[in-house]
Amino acid sequence: MSENRNDDRIVFISMGMLDGKTEKVSCRLENISDGGVLVRMSDPVPETLREGDVVQLKAILLLPVELQCKVVRIDADQIAMHFIES
Repeated sequence: MSENRNDDRIVFISMGMLDGKTEKVSCRLENISDGGVLVRMSDPVPETLREGDVVQLKAILLLPVELQCKVVRIDADQIAMHFIES
């Protein structure tokens, strides 16, 4: 199955924290692009997190950052998000 991507992805491993409406969960960044990020959870994604939710991603890239993101896909232990421009 081929996927169309708007932006090139860069493998970038870093620890992060997703701050949602009801809970905070730790995650690991898997890859990042100009438009979004893919993170993996050590446990299944919490049922309280849904596609379309807006979350705050806190991670260390070169410096600590906080990025507002929209959840666009959820798999068993992965979440794909698009960055929201502010």
